[in-house]
Amino acid sequence: MGKIYRLSEYPLYFEKTLRLIESGLGYKGPYSFREDFAPLIDSNNHHNCFIYVDEGEVLAHIGVKEKQLSLQGQVFSFCLLGGIVVAEAHRGKGIFQELLLDVLAEKRDEATAFLLWSTLEKLYSRYGFYLCGTQFEYADTSGAREFQKTRLSELSTTERAELATLFEESFRKTYLTFERSSADWNLLATITSADLYLRRRGGRITDYYFQNKGQDLTDVIYEYGTAGEMKGFMRELAGAGKLWTATPIEATEGQQFQFMLAPGDLAKFTAFIKAYTQQKFLVRNINVMKQEVFFDFDGETLMLEMEEFLRGVFGPGQYEELGELPPFFVSGLDSI
Repeated sequence: MGKIYRLSEYPLYFEKTLRLIESGLGYKGPYSFREDFAPLIDSNNHHNCFIYVDEGEVLAHIGVKEKQLSLQGQVFSFCLLGGIVVAEAHRGKGIFQELLLDVLAEKRDEATAFLLWSTLEKLYSRYGFYLCGTQFEYADTSGAREFQKTRLSELSTTERAELATLFEESFRKTYLTFERSSADWNLLATITSADLYLRRRGGRITDYYFQNKGQDLTDVIYEYGTAGEMKGFMRELAGAGKLWTATPIEATEGQQFQFMLAPGDLAKFTAFIKAYTQQKFLVRNINVMKQEVFFDFDGETLMLEMEEFLRGVFGPGQYEELGELPPFFVSGLDSI
């Protein structure tokens, strides 16, 4: 019978775990999960890489990457799940459920919410995850010009500081998104499969965008920043590939879901919803068995199914009663 361990407890299982992930996710050369998702699989995060081991063989893995987000003077911690895989010959034996429930229980007290990316909607809805978050896709054939292609790892300390400033003053002002310390930027630089495009004026970086991330985000532009006007810059970038945004820049039919989300600790999730909705929604309780949310709005206590509630808050189809809220958007550099 197998047991669940943290990879930090058995570092010798790292290569076996990596082979399992790449095999299970269909990785083929020249792509590498180690490059595409370096922050998740980095040795400093091995305490958050959970493995199911039986007789010396790694049969399953779920990785967790913790991210922080500031809102109205409060800091909220989110747990992003990735590298989720079970060895093909051992699927259907309950290993996935055992491992996922263990990870969720282990991290629930510290998590405002859990995020993951998957097309297996029916599977994850059994565990309280629902597709939500508004994302738009734009693309044309005009082409963005005057950009130099490079990688984050190739920037000097000064250039990296300029990039971080643009991120703070444009991307993070446009979207509600995760914070980045200098250590985070250094770790993101190990994602060598992410292409960085820069434009300079007067010797300084004035515009940037990230495109591609190995096998994961081919041709997609998923993060961008400018010293100029953001919407105009986003329209320009639509000519350089598939641009993802959380706010419409023109009419489009390319609306998508952004992620799958499940609430974490009730008190933390309640505080986040209250802050995000500008005190309009106050979550009173969540019936986990029935996946129902009870909340106060405009002097009344209402009940909605979790899926409907999450989409009403984060979109698509965000409730008009909430007014203008900052779009919640996760950069492809941060997603796992």
